[in-house]
Amino acid sequence: CAGLVLAVALSALAPADAAAPAKSKFAPPPATITPALELRHTAGRLHPLSDYRGRVVLVNFWATWCEPCRDEMPSMERLQQRMNAVAKGRFVVLAVNQAESEARVAAFLQKQPLDFPVLLDPFSEAWRAWKPGLLPASYLVGADGRLRYRVLGELDWSGAEAEAIVRRLLNEPAR
Repeated sequence: CAGLVLAVALSALAPADAAAPAKSKFAPPPATITPALELRHTAGRLHPLSDYRGRVVLVNFWATWCEPCRDEMPSMERLQQRMNAVAKGRFVVLAVNQAESEARVAAFLQKQPLDFPVLLDPFSEAWRAWKPGLLPASYLVGADGRLRYRVLGELDWSGAEAEAIVRRLLNEPAR
C-alpha cells in the first residue's frame, strides 16, 4: 500500500520538461557552403542546383525501400503546392534517390507519382558530397544558394513549423 501511495505521489510530480514543446527537427547544417548537386531527372534532364538560384529548394535524400522516406513525400507535395500558390514557383522540392537503379525508381513512381523532380544518384556522388548519413535527410537551401537547415529523419513537411520556415526563407532577398 505504501508503494502504491509513493507511485501515485511520484506520478503527480511530472518532470519539468514534460509540458515543454517538442524540440525542432530543423537544425543548422554542418556547413553553410552548399555542396555541388547536378543529377539527372528520371526523364533524363540534367538538374544542376545552380539552375534554382533565386528559389528556395528542399533537397531530400530518399530511397524506395525506406518507409519513412515514402511516408513523408505526400507532405512535401502539400508544402510545395501551398508555397507555390503564394510564392509563384519560388519553392521547389528535389528528391535525390540514393543509389538505386533507374528501373526501380521508375517502378516506384508508377505506383506513387510525384509532383516534383526525382533525381538519380546511382553512384552516390551527391550522397558523398552532402554527407546526410541517414535516410530520409533533407536540406533547405535559401534563394541565395546557401544551406540554411538540415532535417534528419522523417518530418511532416505540411506542418506549421516547416511552412513558417519556408515562408521566412521565401521572404529573404536573394543576394
